[in-house]
Amino acid sequence: MTEPIDTDLEQVVAEPVVGRWRLHRGGIVNIWQYREQTFDFSGGRAIFQGTNGSGKSRTLELLLPLCLDGDLRYLGSKGAGTVSIRRLMLDDYDGGPNRIGYAWIELHRTTATGADEYLTCGIGVKASATSQQISDSWRFVTPSRVGTHFQLASADRVPLGPAALREVLGADRVYDEAAFRAKVAETVYGVPGGRYGDLLHLQRTLRNPDIGLKVQDGQLEQILTDALPPLDAGVVEQLATSFEDLESIRENIGRLSAADTAMSAFLATYSGYALSALHASGAKSQAAAKALDSAHAEIRKLEQRLDADTGRHAEAEERVGVLEERDAELENTIDSLKSLPAYQGLRDLQDREKLVERTREAAGAALDNAGVQRNHADRAVETVLTVLRRLGGDVEDAVELALSTSEAVAAAGLDAGLCPAVPAAPEPVPGTVTDRVRAKPDPEAEPLTIQRRTPPPVAPDELSTALAEAAGRAGDLASVVAHRAALAMSLHDRAMSLDADRQELDKLQAGARDAQIEATESAGRRNEARQRFLGAAEVWCEKAATWTAAGPFAGDHAARPPRPPAAEAVLTGPEATRQARDAARQWAAPHLTGLRQRVTAARQTVDELVGRVKSAEARLIELRKGVDAAPPGLVDQGAGAPFYRLVDFTALTPVERAGLEAALQGSGLLTAWVRPDGGIGAAARTGVIAAALAVSEVVTSPLASVLAPAVEPDGPVPAEVVAGLLASVSFGEEFAGLAVWPDGRWRAGVLRGAGTKPDAEFVGAGAREAARQRAIAELAEALEVLHTELSAAESELRDRSRTVEVWDRHLDAFPDDRELIGARVTAEQAARQAEETATKAERRRSEHVAAEGRVRAMETGLAQDAGTAGLTADTEALRHAHRAATQARGSAESLRDALAKRCVGTVRDLVEALHDHNAAVDDRESAERVADEKCVAFHREAAALAELTAAVGGAAEEVSRQLGELEKARRAVRAELPESRRAAGELSNQVVKTQTLLDTRGAEIDGKRAAATAAAQAFAEALAAPGVWPAAIDEDHPGDDAQAWELLATAVAEAKRLPSEENVLGKLQNLQASLAGTHNVLPERHAGILTVVVSAEEGPAPVAVAARRVATRLAERRGFLTEQYQGIFALHLVRELAERLSAQIAVAEDLTRRMNDVLDTARSSQGVHVRLDWQPAAWLDESTLEALRLLRVPFAQRTEEQDTRLQQVFTERIESERDSATGGYTEILARALDYRSWFAFTVRVRDTGPDGKPRSRRLRQLSSGETRLISYVTLFAAAAAFYGAISAGLAATMSPLRLVLLDEAFERLDDPTIARMLELLVDLDMDWIITWPSGWGVSNRIPRMHIYDVLRPKSGHGVACTHTTWDGSSLDRDDP
Repeated sequence: MTEPIDTDLEQVVAEPVVGRWRLHRGGIVNIWQYREQTFDFSGGRAIFQGTNGSGKSRTLELLLPLCLDGDLRYLGSKGAGTVSIRRLMLDDYDGGPNRIGYAWIELHRTTATGADEYLTCGIGVKASATSQQISDSWRFVTPSRVGTHFQLASADRVPLGPAALREVLGADRVYDEAAFRAKVAETVYGVPGGRYGDLLHLQRTLRNPDIGLKVQDGQLEQILTDALPPLDAGVVEQLATSFEDLESIRENIGRLSAADTAMSAFLATYSGYALSALHASGAKSQAAAKALDSAHAEIRKLEQRLDADTGRHAEAEERVGVLEERDAELENTIDSLKSLPAYQGLRDLQDREKLVERTREAAGAALDNAGVQRNHADRAVETVLTVLRRLGGDVEDAVELALSTSEAVAAAGLDAGLCPAVPAAPEPVPGTVTDRVRAKPDPEAEPLTIQRRTPPPVAPDELSTALAEAAGRAGDLASVVAHRAALAMSLHDRAMSLDADRQELDKLQAGARDAQIEATESAGRRNEARQRFLGAAEVWCEKAATWTAAGPFAGDHAARPPRPPAAEAVLTGPEATRQARDAARQWAAPHLTGLRQRVTAARQTVDELVGRVKSAEARLIELRKGVDAAPPGLVDQGAGAPFYRLVDFTALTPVERAGLEAALQGSGLLTAWVRPDGGIGAAARTGVIAAALAVSEVVTSPLASVLAPAVEPDGPVPAEVVAGLLASVSFGEEFAGLAVWPDGRWRAGVLRGAGTKPDAEFVGAGAREAARQRAIAELAEALEVLHTELSAAESELRDRSRTVEVWDRHLDAFPDDRELIGARVTAEQAARQAEETATKAERRRSEHVAAEGRVRAMETGLAQDAGTAGLTADTEALRHAHRAATQARGSAESLRDALAKRCVGTVRDLVEALHDHNAAVDDRESAERVADEKCVAFHREAAALAELTAAVGGAAEEVSRQLGELEKARRAVRAELPESRRAAGELSNQVVKTQTLLDTRGAEIDGKRAAATAAAQAFAEALAAPGVWPAAIDEDHPGDDAQAWELLATAVAEAKRLPSEENVLGKLQNLQASLAGTHNVLPERHAGILTVVVSAEEGPAPVAVAARRVATRLAERRGFLTEQYQGIFALHLVRELAERLSAQIAVAEDLTRRMNDVLDTARSSQGVHVRLDWQPAAWLDESTLEALRLLRVPFAQRTEEQDTRLQQVFTERIESERDSATGGYTEILARALDYRSWFAFTVRVRDTGPDGKPRSRRLRQLSSGETRLISYVTLFAAAAAFYGAISAGLAATMSPLRLVLLDEAFERLDDPTIARMLELLVDLDMDWIITWPSGWGVSNRIPRMHIYDVLRPKSGHGVACTHTTWDGSSLDRDDP
């Protein structure tokens, strides 16, 4: 819950002085979906509430501050341009071509003499449905009241236009926007326009609906910063004008600079392209010349190569013949040796050697396999030993678990012998056996002595059975210990519960004692409250008795209201005071009704006289402007004219003329619309007149004898048509058609009639002028009478209204019973509290006695159960017993698992390892037998080979040696012969190719000579292309192509990368776009190279030449920015701007001081209050901080260096903003020189901490509810400080309007907190118009407030408002 705020601010804000303007009424006429709505704001405070989209915010936007500043741009609550008045006027509008609407506000104050003074401020808007634009707007300020002294709409509810409003109010009451704002600033606030702009900025800032969201997000500091008055817009605009003047000079330079930049950018690419193009053309020329020289050199080389290839080919053919002869010779010698007998014995010996080799390899493989199987057997022994060692470790772990289990069982109070013994594990010690085995297959090899390992003797089945029995006993032990743990836990829980009950018993004893003390104190407060209530009742009765004999009841013969109740009745009857007030009002109601009826009658008389005066004045104005009266029933029907304006009298007396005009008017001919073709338009008797005129008889006495055509020159109806019409009407004689007489009679066929008139007033210009003068005189006389009657009626209305106001004020001044109600409520609450505390004390005593009995019974039961189990009843001892039993159960379960799972599982692994060892021994023995067999077979075959070798002898060996040498020689010859043949073939082909190439090159030499000549010519033409050489090379053309090529080659070697023509074309488009409007850029081609011609004021020139011209002109133009102009500008920047910024910062500091003065008194009941610090922001750079320090130094005391530094800082900020943002200089300077962004608010909440010491907290350290409450209090203090600053400079007779506007306010605050916020505004003497979704927020400290529920159908049109008034004690709803 947020803390209540004590808004006792009498030390800061005095009671409202006489003369303060307050909101009184407001209205909207024909804008948006409002037709005509008047709002009662009497008392100055109002609430608009409704759902989202209902139109409450739009209503506020259309009223305030629009009606006080007249600026349609800031209509939207979220800033300029967010709401369009054009759309509000024209969307969903289906009326005539134009729509006119009004919004207005009425202010009220009491003059020094006690009289009422009103001021109405408003704005009118005219929108054109044809152009869909706002065609006009006007503003007005007048002391007259809407609905009382003037209306904004005619009787048929058509809004007045600007001309009509000027006639009603006077031209001096209607203003344009600037004059309107100045008038409001002077009349309502007594301040100049600039200061008024700061006030409007504050109102718009607080009205923004995002304020509520920022308050929720803890952005109070930013809101306060935004609410500070910005730098004077006039200063910014003046400075912006100076910048724009300088910018215009810079723009001239800028255009040249842009052209220079564009051309330079293009030349940066085009120069490389030109260099590349010229270099490519020169390279082609050089390449063609080199190609010709290369062709001649190549022919010479080919001739030399042909001679060398022919010689090498002859040598290769000779080598092939020698090799073929040697191969044939070797083949014959080998065949001769193979025919000898010794060659066959040699073949048998070779076969036996291969067989012996195979048997030796088989014996060696068998020996290797026997060795592998011996290793496998030894590893199987190691595996058995490993499993035994693991079993030994598992058994050791089980022994340790058994020991710990035994200790835990003993600690739990059980027999340690219940723990089982763990069987011993076999020792992992292997046996050893010595043996001799064959190691090599050779017969003479000795056997190898080895040591074989054997596993120790083990009985796995017996060991497994012993381990399983021990595991079973461990499981039984776990069950016993678990039962013991459960018993100990149950006893421990009962002991804990008993301890808690003992503590609760102590609390109950203390509570019973405190309740008895509280009951005694409440009885004392009850007696004191009763005494205060008795005193309040007596005081109220005295005030009520005084009221019945005061005011309109003070006279001896004045009516007397009912006597108020006595003090006894007030004490016994809670509704006695309210009934007394109601009785007084009921008694006064008939009297007031009569008085109000008299006021209504007087107001109706005034309204009627005002209407008659306006009607008469409007008619008099028309007559004085020369507007003739029109006969009744005249309707304008387009082309043509009425009959009476086409004729004039030529004879007859005035009486006869009057009679004739009466006859013409009665027959309908007077107002008949005559068309140019002679036809009669629509009128009352059109058909009758047309039928009468259509009679074919001849008129013997036509109307033309007394009337003549009187058409205007170039009029719509020709005189001949009028003459024909006059000739068809009879005058003074009976006629079957249309006939008239001078005595007023007329006839039209079967119809007849007669009429009279005192004077002719329509036929003839003279008659019309005479009638107009008579009407002017009569209206002037009637206006004098009407004005006299109106003055008397208004005087009577004021007297009667004053009487009603006296009655109303006196009835409103009926003695306030809020203090009495408060005393009654306090007394009743004290009585109820005393009764409640007495009951509470008795209940607490009974609870203590019952609880004490329960605790004693629990102690006895616990002691008996613990003794039976062999335990003490102490809580700590039971906790230790339960912990020991739990540990013992865990140890027993761990021992069971170790024996049943780990140890038994390891025994199973041991069985498998023994099986694997036996299989490995069998495999080893089998491999050793096979190896012995293979070695015996090898010995047998080796002996047979020795016998055969001895039998063959040395002849076979000699034949074998010779065959080997000859085979080797033949293989060498046959290996060399293919390569020699291939080399001879290749050399033959090479001779043919060289000869062919020589013939081809001889045929091409003429073409290359022609190509070299053409390339040289093309290079010369490229060098001559306009603008290409200047773009590519900075030096002048040397005149010699060879020298030009050297320069080009050097430049290309220094260049990193040369662009292509595609790059140039892309840059050309950019160049054309950049120079559009100032230069004409034309691309051309010369010698196959793209050239660019730029046309400007100096004429066309290649782009390189044009770029040099622009650079020269740019340097000249830059000289126009003289040091003198810059010095003048710098002086203005430093002096004018610095002084204004310094003054604005001083104003902001003064506002901060005033806000702190207000906030210092706005303390909560716990002493919580807010303090604001406004200091330079922490994020400012050092240069801006230095500028702030210099701003505080007066201009006369600043040194030249300080002025220069100040100018530098300002210029850097402006240029930085210009470089990083868009928009005009006014926007750029407003952002760059916004001093508010250089400072930051820090909101600190000061109160007393939990330790009783003062503390200071930042806003972000508060809860969300405290943040919202503190934020609104601070914002209200800011508004009060601003108005206080304005009032400080005004005379005592001038007190301005103090207004707060909030849109979508007090989000997530409850009604009591909202009421405290509004009470704060009342204490600050602020008027308000606030919108929120729903709620009341009423308080008896708010004397008067209007609550409007804004309703709008989702799919319909129009807005409805229900009105409820809070009068300080109750809500009164106006039923529509």
